[in-house]
This record gives sequence, structure tokens and C-alpha cells, in this order.
Amino acid sequence: MPALAEIDIHLPGILLAYSVLVIGICSPGPAVLAIIGTALNRGRVPSMHLASGVVCGSAFWGVAAAVGMAAVLATYAYALMVIKIAGGLYLLWLASKSLRSAMRGHGTDQASLAAKTGTPWRMWSAGLFLHLTNPKAIMAWLATIALGVTASSPAWVSFAIVLGGIVISTIGNLTYAVLFSTRPAASLYLTARRPIEFIFAGFFGLAGAKLLMSR
Repeated sequence: MPALAEIDIHLPGILLAYSVLVIGICSPGPAVLAIIGTALNRGRVPSMHLASGVVCGSAFWGVAAAVGMAAVLATYAYALMVIKIAGGLYLLWLASKSLRSAMRGHGTDQASLAAKTGTPWRMWSAGLFLHLTNPKAIMAWLATIALGVTASSPAWVSFAIVLGGIVISTIGNLTYAVLFSTRPAASLYLTARRPIEFIFAGFFGLAGAKLLMSR
């Protein structure tokens, strides 16, 4: 159990990682768009089953990233710098992606991304498969964890980030499933999409720059 003084030292980095995770769950990717599309076309319960599968997939990649990073850092002292550079570039790519999406002025057709299956098990499996087959998921977790750790950080910091990330993923994805099963919420989000994407672009850009400049 870490001491309070040790928690205070690492808390700012952990909170920064959490903020990136919150922004990430608010920035629609394939999994979020599939949840939205399912909620719009099939209703709340099927989309919640799909969302729970996505959360499980996210948890798998998060734990894998934390375990992998701990093992690498224990063996190679310089590895954190390489991970931070890769993570910073990835966040800058997310910033450019959000900026391009905002400039285009139109979003992805959520309806076309709705899951086609109906039973709870198949919906959950579809969400799990969707996230496990997304190669960007592990990179997103590595970039996020790298924001919160330093070369001297104990292993619990990475797992604290992952645990909080799982909570954020659960709340965020299930909220999408509930909200977008109502047409007014969907219309409001789509109307406000462009300014939201500009905000995402700025946040990801700042987080990426921080990682690239950190040591």
C-alpha cells in the first residue's frame, strides 16, 4: 500500500492521464460510433451489451499495456523515453485527426456502424471483438500511461491509471448507450460536433507536446 506522501507525488501525473482518458472517451472512434449507431437503431439494451464488450476489450488492453510497460522499464532504463516519444507522436496524430474532422464539417454515419446482431452474448462479443482488433487501442493506453509515469515511478502508478481508466471507460461507454437511445441527445451532439472536435484537437495537441518535451 503506497504511503500518502508517495501518492501526492504521483497524483498530478495520474490525474493528467485520467483527463486524457476522459477526452478520449468523448472523442468518437470506431467503438463509440458503433455504440451510438446501435443505440439509435436498436435501442438502449442492445447498445449497453455492446458497450460492456467494448469496456472488457479496453480493460484487456489497459492491463496488457501496464504489465508490458512495467516489464520493459524494469529491463531497459531508456525505454520510457522511447515510449514517451511514441506516445507524444500518437497524441499529436489524434489532434490532427480531430482537427481534420472538425474542418470537414460532417461526421461519420453512425447508423452504418450499428451492430447487426441481436442476442446479449453476440452483442457483447461484437463489442469485445471490435476493441480487441483495434491496433490503436494498445497505443492509446501506452501513451496515456506514459503521461502519468516517470523513470522512478513504482509499478502501482501504471495500474492506478488503468483502474481509473476502466471506470472512465465503463461510465463513458454506458452513458453513450443510454443517451443515444434518445433522438434529442443524438441531434444535440451532432449539432455541437465541430466545436467539440476543435477542443479535442487542442487538448490532444497539448498532451502530445508535453510528452515529447518531458524526460
